[in-house]
Amino acid sequence: MNTAPENMDSLSRIVALTFGHMENGGQYWCYVAVKPSRYDEFQKAMHSKAYNIQRFPDDGYGEVIVSGEGITPPSEVTRQVANLFNIPLKEFFKDIDPKKTIIDKLQYVGKASLNE
Repeated sequence: MNTAPENMDSLSRIVALTFGHMENGGQYWCYVAVKPSRYDEFQKAMHSKAYNIQRFPDDGYGEVIVSGEGITPPSEVTRQVANLFNIPLKEFFKDIDPKKTIIDKLQYVGKASLNE
């Protein structure tokens, strides 16, 4: 199975929770679905604290899932995002290597489909 980044982009996303400040000075949170091939670049942009999340789709990073004002998302929103992406809530914020996890899952799916 070919697990090159461009193929991973068509089959998967890395769900990330970002934070920032709005133009009015208030804070926001935002769940995004990042293309695996753009994840490292996105992380660098977010750590620069100069990135404007409103440009996220236009910059080709992926999709905005949901966002809102405040410091953290409501727990119900987090639960819904976890359900949307079929991620067990207890694993949602685990410290993992997202690209390795995607490759492992794609290889597992590829092997399972070969056995059918």
